[in-house]
Amino acid sequence: MPDLEILEIIALLLLLIPFSFEYYIIKRRRDMLPLLPGATFLVLSYLCTNLEAVLAPDIFDFMEHFFIMLAGISFFIGMLYRHYYKKSNEL
Repeated sequence: MPDLEILEIIALLLLLIPFSFEYYIIKRRRDMLPLLPGATFLVLSYLCTNLEAVLAPDIFDFMEHFFIMLAGISFFIGMLYRHYYKKSNEL
């Protein structure tokens, strides 16, 4: 039997709820678009965390950490873009 952790499954489900509405959020709030890649990578990392217990633990463990790294980089770039884009529009 796979060694599933209930907290990781709950975290994935709680993250999928707002992510399922991302189309409507981006449609109304275009300024949130630079943060979408980071949120996508975060969902993928949680998905890989749960798949790690069921299929190919080594590959999904690597992918989990890789997606967390990409999420951090994407959020950093998105926040820099939002900050400097907002500052340049105020001038």
